Amino acid sequence: MESNRIKIVMIDNETRALNRMKLLLSNFHDIDIIEQTTDAKKGLECVLHDNPELLFLDIEMPDMSGLEIADQLKKNGSTTKIIFTTAFDHYAIPAIKKNAFDYLLKPVSIDELKETIQRYKMTEQSNLSKREFEIIRLLAKGLNSKAIAEELFISRHTVDTYRRKILEKTGCKNAAELIMYATKANIV
Repeated sequence: MESNRIKIVMIDNETRALNRMKLLLSNFHDIDIIEQTTDAKKGLECVLHDNPELLFLDIEMPDMSGLEIADQLKKNGSTTKIIFTTAFDHYAIPAIKKNAFDYLLKPVSIDELKETIQRYKMTEQSNLSKREFEIIRLLAKGLNSKAIAEELFISRHTVDTYRRKILEKTGCKNAAELIMYATKANIV
């Protein structure tokens, strides 16, 4: 496997859900599914052993919940990003508290999946912080540095410093180019 390929593990107690996600993921040529399992404990062991970039994880499972798996991964220092996939929206807040990369409701659409994968690539390739993403979104809304500073309760000088760093990280020359870049990557 090439190093720029994204390794994925999928854990879901429903075989149908796994098969559907596998079919959706087959549209992405830079993804390798290294494991798909209905056995939560086996999936956890695989993630800890193989350290994939992404884990598509159901929440309600009989032997171990997805939230418990997230706790185990954190406890073991895993860097794998978790994308919770569930039919229940009431787990969103607990998932966010577990630092979920994303939270997708079943049935997951190809557009939602594409947006998530593109955002993951953008985050990994550019190494942008959450604050930098926030500033990009506000720039895309047409706010200037002064307005962004007021919105985020930081100084204008701090916003300008962030803007310079964002341009360096993304290789963009100006705000207009940055907004086009962010739009293509579906982060705005």
